[in-house]
Amino acid sequence: MSVLRRHVLVIDHIGYRYYQDVDGRKFLPADENRVHLLTDIRKLDQARGDELETVIGIPRGDDTLLEAAALMRHDAPDLPVDSVVAISEGLLLTAARLRDKLGVPGPTEQQVLGYRDKVIMKDRLRENGIRVPDYAPFTESAAQRLLARHGKVVAKPRRSESSAGIAILGCLDDLCGFLDATTEGDLTPDAYEVEEHIDGTLFHIDSVVSGGVPLAATAGRSIEETTSYRHLGAFRDVAVGQGETLDRLLRFNREVLACYPHFSGVTHHEVFLSGEDVVFCEIGGRPGGGGIIPGFYSRTGVNLDEMAVRAHLGEEITPPAPPADHLTGYALVYAPPGRLEADLTLPDTEWIIDTQLRFRPGDLMARPTAWNQAAATVTVRGRSEDEVTSRLDQVIDMVQGRLREGEGSGVR
Repeated sequence: MSVLRRHVLVIDHIGYRYYQDVDGRKFLPADENRVHLLTDIRKLDQARGDELETVIGIPRGDDTLLEAAALMRHDAPDLPVDSVVAISEGLLLTAARLRDKLGVPGPTEQQVLGYRDKVIMKDRLRENGIRVPDYAPFTESAAQRLLARHGKVVAKPRRSESSAGIAILGCLDDLCGFLDATTEGDLTPDAYEVEEHIDGTLFHIDSVVSGGVPLAATAGRSIEETTSYRHLGAFRDVAVGQGETLDRLLRFNREVLACYPHFSGVTHHEVFLSGEDVVFCEIGGRPGGGGIIPGFYSRTGVNLDEMAVRAHLGEEITPPAPPADHLTGYALVYAPPGRLEADLTLPDTEWIIDTQLRFRPGDLMARPTAWNQAAATVTVRGRSEDEVTSRLDQVIDMVQGRLREGEGSGVR
């Protein structure tokens, strides 16, 4: 007797390889699923597997064409969609809109806005007594008012990712320069927000969540600013070990997640630790970037991408094992524009647990314009925060040394 398989629409722009683990085990196995994949046209080479029923390449960023293709698949007599899955931050709202249009279960557009739009999320949390920065939808007068009140503010796109488009404004001249440098049509209250600059250390908490309750969570500390890519400085992030700081972060995380009682899946939650205060920065209903996924897997045995897929399918989220005692961290190493002449592959060691290379020798590299555009992302493990940091410094030196080997031979 044949098994009735569900029709799953996957919308993607990072590549279908993220829908399987490092051993090739599929998150959407063929015996349970008929997958209809809409992916970045440049990632079509990753579309392999017996579960794939249809594959369509869409230019990245063309949401109109993507939605039209999704509706076409759903309207085919033998291909009605049962679920819509997306794990990329930039596609969460698109996936939610498609669920609403197709009438399939899963997070709705209104629900997703609560952890995708920086103003809406802070509205919700402030109403529930969570400490958030002083903020407002962007207007020149709102920016002037917050500048006068706090002395320094941050302007952010409300729905951006990877720290793109962020500007720190410390005076009226900075504000005027920002206004002059930003396209007027882009700088609207619906598109941008302005908020108090919090002078503190940025941390993140990554969780597997069921019904607004974290089942397992780890925390990490950003050593550099997330805008370090602008001057090609490396970025390091180190897991927080047991102690008072971790306890405070996890307690705050539980309070924030309680404001999302409908949510199950994976969250990436960023906060500032400023003196004795924990201050909300933002929260996303998706896995964190950089080396967070391999680091979380190293400590819990759980793949965050898989948990996100399960949640979008409406499957039960089972509690992972508590995080192991060892710690992890990751480094993002950026490259200047030009042609890559050196192989950035690092030697095998027992403490380098994952390496992601964005370029191969011979590739032309554009100057990075966002946090996630590193030439190399390397995740390591260690027994303490100091050991993890030392190992990150070693891999940064190795990658930067190889990049320097090719200087002068690339396109500038």
